[in-house]
This record gives sequence, structure tokens and C-alpha cells, in this order.
Amino acid sequence: MIVDTFMELQRKSSETMAAAFHAHILEASKKYRATLFNYSRNLQKLINSTGDLNQKKLLDDHLMSLQNSELIWSLCEILFIDNHAGGLVITQLLGWIRMHFEEPDQMYRSIIVEERPEDQYKYWDCIYCLVLQGQVDEARRLLSKHSCYSTEGFQTVDNLLRRMPLLTHLSRGSSVAEFDMKWRHWREECENRLRQQEFVTNRNLSIIVQILSGDDTVFTDLKDLCQTWYHMLVSKLLYQQPTIQASDLHHHVQSCLDEYRSNNSRISEVDNILILALEFDIHQVIKDSCTLSSNWWFVAHLTDLLQHCGQLETRRLQFGSNLREFLLLEYAGTLMSHKTLWIVGIHYLDHCPEFGRRHQELYLESLPIETEMKAQKLFNICQERNMTDQAKSICKVVGMRHLKNNRLGAALSWFLKSKDVALATVLAEKFLSEYSESGRFSNLDLIDNLGSSMLLSNKLTFLGKYREFHKLFEEGDSHAAGSLLLSLLQARLAPKQFWMTLFIDVIPLLLAEEIIFNAQQTFELMHCLEELITEYRVFRRTTMTPSEEEKLSLLREALTQNLSRAIITEGTIRIGLIMNVERNILYKVFPI
Repeated sequence: MIVDTFMELQRKSSETMAAAFHAHILEASKKYRATLFNYSRNLQKLINSTGDLNQKKLLDDHLMSLQNSELIWSLCEILFIDNHAGGLVITQLLGWIRMHFEEPDQMYRSIIVEERPEDQYKYWDCIYCLVLQGQVDEARRLLSKHSCYSTEGFQTVDNLLRRMPLLTHLSRGSSVAEFDMKWRHWREECENRLRQQEFVTNRNLSIIVQILSGDDTVFTDLKDLCQTWYHMLVSKLLYQQPTIQASDLHHHVQSCLDEYRSNNSRISEVDNILILALEFDIHQVIKDSCTLSSNWWFVAHLTDLLQHCGQLETRRLQFGSNLREFLLLEYAGTLMSHKTLWIVGIHYLDHCPEFGRRHQELYLESLPIETEMKAQKLFNICQERNMTDQAKSICKVVGMRHLKNNRLGAALSWFLKSKDVALATVLAEKFLSEYSESGRFSNLDLIDNLGSSMLLSNKLTFLGKYREFHKLFEEGDSHAAGSLLLSLLQARLAPKQFWMTLFIDVIPLLLAEEIIFNAQQTFELMHCLEELITEYRVFRRTTMTPSEEEKLSLLREALTQNLSRAIITEGTIRIGLIMNVERNILYKVFPI
């Protein structure tokens, strides 16, 4: 994916030494262009299979935009990224032309398989095009298929093509000066053979040698085969000045441009951008390229590469950011507005040091949360970037939505994620109320696995511990269950309105055959019960319901019996004093 290439380049920019990093920049550029190329090919297939004329027109326009973007990008790669030592660029420019003008290759493949290629209408045009693109081997192969190939004229041209010096043939240790001298001798031989009119009887062979000689007039005659000024530019330089440096290319643009302009017509946007690139006006190239596409993908990624190459000044724009960051912000903005690509936009904003985080915060706050999965993704993104406020906001929105739909477990899980004490407390109270009404807990898995989250609030702690009491009781560990229940009452963690429920839970333990609570613990239970009765009669100024009075009576009896048994069992007080002690306690704790 494109984002993977982008992310990998950013990572390597901070890990790799400057000299080695340049290779990664070039690799990333080629991957981007390959993506553009593959996308264009797939789009062309879609166009060919589309019958809707309006749809076909839209797709054609989009394809043209992609092809123009790739054309500009590949030239910028040659001039600004893959710039070899010495600045010699003709070999790379030939590759650029061949990639974007494929007709000669297509013609060659269709003609070469014919029994008599020379009879094909485009035979000589194909040879001219191949020579103009520096594909001399293919041109020689077509010539060899001609019935007159064995004649002197054909042999001479074939020999000239075979001996044509190419920079790709420059051997290790050879200098450019040596190549230039060899090339000049070869061109002089081409010119001499023309002057001696060796090909006067064969106009086609004469045209080939005129091309090899770099004759200006033949390029004008063949401009329809070149199709564009920049194709002519590269072809002319191949045969007139093959050792030209990138910095000198712009000097030769105007003469080629004039060949294709009629009545002083304005040049196209794409042509203008290519000229700006050849003039090394990279800032204007980026500015004008912004109008080529409906999104910012092209200029954002190209600018990122150029920034890493050191081709762009890091000066700030009027709004405080540099050009790279501005374009990445704009591109990320288009992604954030997409239903599924917003998460990719977040990754691009990660690499905008000035304003990226602020943009992330604003986008994350405004994104609609349609599903639980999206909410979890958003929460994780906030957590990874330490965006505490945004994470809490997401949890609150989703939690309140669940709470409104009475999905208490889901709501609590989101409130726990955000560590929202107030809302988590509200949920704990709802769980306790639910238990008071139904005698059971829903969402047991959540409550059983609260872990350290129960420490978020006192009521949540009580909820977790109370559930733990039930588990101990169900497992038959009555002593641990009783001890835990007593500690909950002593610590005053439970809401007062829930105390009666706790005392009801105490009754089975008090009536058990084995003594669970000793005398001191029983006294503590009596004290808590007294506090509860006082709460009703003094602070609430209400009386208990008949049902509560019945439960209270049963509790008093159970406490009294347990105290008697505990005192007898402990054996610390004589039997004769037991009834007197018991009577005093009962009258104090349970006044009638």
C-alpha cells in the first residue's frame, strides 16, 4: 500500500545515515510511480469494459490526470531524485520517453512477426520511431528483415547503428570526455556519408542517417512521429548533445516547443509544469501541479520525497507550516472525510510535526461513531497518542449510548476505559439497585473481571467485593465470606440503602451449624445494625416497612443466638454470666 511506503520512508529517515538514505528515497519514488502505473492500467481496462458514455468520460478524465501525474513525477525523479554524478541524464530521459510513448514498441511487435515486414504500411515509420528513441537494436532487427538488407546502403546504415556510441556502453574507468570524442568521430562519419550522397537512391535510409547526424530539418519533418515537444527534445539531444547535463536542458526547450505551437497558442498546464521542472523551478512545479488532480495525493507524496532529498527549502509559509506539511495536511484532510480511509489519514498526520497533532484532535472529536468497532479503533488511536481528553470523550459518547439502551455492562466497560469516576459510580449504583430488585447480577463476566478497575470508586469497589462474597459463599468458604461481608460493613463501602441486603446475607451465616462469627464480630454486626436503625429513625425520619421489620426481627434473633453460641464456645466467660451479658447487649443494641 502507498501508506506503507510513506510510513517506511519516514521511519528510515530517522534511522538511516544521510548517504544511505538517498537509496530509500529513490526506492520509495519508484514504488509510488509503480502504483500510479498499475492503477492507470486497471483503469484503462475498466474504461474498455464500460458501456456508459458519461461514466466512460469521467474515467477517461481521471486516467488522463493519472498519466499526467506519472509523466511529471518521473521527470522530477530524474532531475531531482535520481540525479547521477556529473548530471548526465540522456539515458534516463530516453527511458522516460519510451515509457510514455509506447507506440513504437507496439508497432515493432506487430511488424516483426510478419513474413515480409517491409510490406507493412508503418514499416519505415516504426524504424524512424525506434531510432528516435535510441532503440537501435530493434531498428537493426527490422532492417535485417528487408529484402534489400544485403545491399551496400543497408549494410552501411546497419553498421552505423551498430557502432553508435551510447552512454550505457560506457565502460568502467572510461571518462565522459573519451565517450564524447568517440561519439563526435562517429557523428562526423554519418555526416560525411550524407555529404557524399551515399543514400541518394534510398530516401528512407537517408532519413535514418540524417537522424543519426542530428540534422535539425529531419526532426521537423518527423515531428508527427515525435508527437510532443519533449519527445523531440530528448531525441534531438541524443543525436546532437548526448552528454548534456540536467542543468542545461532548459536551453533547448524553446526551439522544440516552437515546432508544436501554432498561432502563438498557449501551452497546456502539463507542458508548462514540465518546462518549470526543466528550469529547476521546483516550488512552481508543485504549485501548478496542485491543479492537475482533485485530491492532494500526487503533490503531497512528491513534495515529501523532494523535502527528504533536500531539494526544498524548509522555509515557513505564511500560515506557519512548511510546504511539505501543508500539503500532507491537505491530503490527510481528504482521507479523514472518507468513510473508511480516515484511519490512513491519522498516520499521515503523525508525520506533520507542527500542526499534525492538533488536526488529529479536531478530526477525532468530529468523527461520527457508528459502530463499536470504530469506537474501539478511535479509542486505541487516542491511547497510542496520549490524547486523554479525546479518549475520554469517545468513551463517554459510546458509554452513554449503551446506558440509554439499558446495556449496563457495555456502558460500564467504556466508562472504565476512560476512568470516569462519576459515571462508573452511577453504573455501580445501577448494578446494586438491579440486584436489590431481582436478587441477581447481570453481566457477571464483567463484574468478575473488574480487577484493579474496581478501585476507581468506592461503590465500584463495593460492587466487586460484594460479588466476591457471593462467589466465596457459593464455593462453601463460609468463614472467608463472613469475614469479607463484615469488612464491607465496617469499611462503610456499601450505600446505606444496601445495608439491609447485606444483613439479609448475614442471616444464613449466623444460622449455620458451624460458628462463623465470634463474639467480637457479632458485636460489630450488632453495632452496624444499630447504626442502620438510627439512620431510618433519626436521619430519614421514616419507619421500616412490615417486610423490613420482619427481616429485622429475624436478624435480631439470629444475632442473639450466634452471640450465645460464640460466648459458650470461646469459654472465656462463666456460664452463669452469659444470660446477664446477653440481656444487657440486647437491651442496648435492640431497644424495645
